[in-house]
Amino acid sequence: MFCPNCGKKISEDSKFCQFCGTKVFLPEVSKGAKNESASQQMNSIWDKFVDIYNSKGEERKKYEETSSNEVWELINRISINTFESFIEEHKDALNNQPYKVIEVLKSTFQLSATGGYWFWMAEAMLKTNPLGRLRPIDFENFIEEWKKVAIDNYAETSKKLSEELMISMGNFHNFRMKALFESSSTIKELPNEFIKKLKSSLIIQIVWGYIVGLSESKYRK
Repeated sequence: MFCPNCGKKISEDSKFCQFCGTKVFLPEVSKGAKNESASQQMNSIWDKFVDIYNSKGEERKKYEETSSNEVWELINRISINTFESFIEEHKDALNNQPYKVIEVLKSTFQLSATGGYWFWMAEAMLKTNPLGRLRPIDFENFIEEWKKVAIDNYAETSKKLSEELMISMGNFHNFRMKALFESSSTIKELPNEFIKKLKSSLIIQIVWGYIVGLSESKYRK
């Protein structure tokens, strides 16, 4: 993630930025959280996702080492490209916002895509644990495979997601929006149309992160 003050990259479990000393807002996802629209407790996918998302230290390292370096490179590219496009499209609305808001938005795009990947891992581990060993990945082919599923066939792909998974993603999306508003209260002052587009962009980020996992799974034995 990124420091909300200086914008430098820091580890996901940091409580303070090692560069400028700013305290980092890092809430934990609760297992007992409920979806605001469905008002129902998440079941197994949600619980496994929370275990992965809240993991720290050696436990987090174990999950990260289950993944490929190509996954994190692709998630980083997706996050940065989508964030920069969003900022460019809405630069007039964001013109009077403090720089901290821009950096928190950048971090939120990154965390949303990363969360999507953790959803894939949670679902996959519930079906097959341990996951298969990874074969070598050609990064350019990996990107093209992801694009076919995530962009060219997005509508078709999203229809195949289970109801349980979609409810869990919606719950995480609500959590990320709440964290965003609490860390940058001035965002609430922006037009409703901006907030609607931001919410839409972030839910797509979550799904795209999940599809990174789907694309990576083709390289597992």
